[in-house]
Amino acid sequence: MQEPLKDFIITKALELGFKLTENQADKFLKYLSELKKWNKKINLTAIREDKLIITRLFLESLTFLYGFFPPFPPPQGERVGEGAKNILDIGTGAGFPGIPIKILHPEISSTLMDSSKKKIAFLKHICRELDLSDVECIAERVEKIAALDKYRRYYDVILSKAVGDIGILLKASFPLLKAEGLFITQKGDDLETELKGAEGELTKGKWVIKDILEIDKPMFGRKFKLVKIQKCFT
Repeated sequence: MQEPLKDFIITKALELGFKLTENQADKFLKYLSELKKWNKKINLTAIREDKLIITRLFLESLTFLYGFFPPFPPPQGERVGEGAKNILDIGTGAGFPGIPIKILHPEISSTLMDSSKKKIAFLKHICRELDLSDVECIAERVEKIAALDKYRRYYDVILSKAVGDIGILLKASFPLLKAEGLFITQKGDDLETELKGAEGELTKGKWVIKDILEIDKPMFGRKFKLVKIQKCFT
C-alpha cells in the first residue's frame, strides 16, 4: 500500500516541478499516517481519501513555493522573495501549507500559527515525528502576536491557505513582515470580491499586488489562485 502511494506522491510532485527525495517522500507518508490517526480524535480535515489528502493538502501547499521559492524560473517577472529565511503560516490548521514547505525546504525557519490548541498539539507531535527542527508552533490569533516585539518585522513571507478575509489578514500581517516582505494567500472564485473589499488596506500605499498566479492542474480537481502581495515599507 505504501509503495504505490510513495510513487504517486513522487510522480505528482514532479508534475508540479518539485523533485522529492526518497526521504522527503517517506516524511509525507508518515505525515499522512499520523494525520489520519489524529483525525479520528480531533477534526483536522474533512478529506479522508489518501490520494486526495496528498493532492489537495500536501501538493497544493507546495504550489505556494511558486510565489517565493519557485523550482523553475517564472515565465515572466522577477523571483521576488527567493531565499526567504523566516516564514509564518497563519491559520495553519493541520499544517498547511507550512509543513509540506518545511519538508521540502528544511533550511527555512517556520512559525505555524492556529487558534486551536488541539491542532497545535498535533503540529508539535508531527514535527517531532518527522524530525523537523526550527519550527515554532503557536496557539494564538495573528492579531495577538502582531502586538509582540519578538515577531515585529521578523518574517520574510507570510502564508495563508484560504483562511480569512484578505483585508483583515493584510492589516494584521503588516507589522510582522520585513520591508518588501511577501504575503501570499490561496483564493478561489471569490478573489475579485475580496480584493474589492480590501481596497481600503491596499490603497494606503503600504502594499502592492505583485502577481496573481492561476493554478489549474487536473490533479487538484479545481482551479485556484495564489495572490502575491508585497509590503512597501516598514
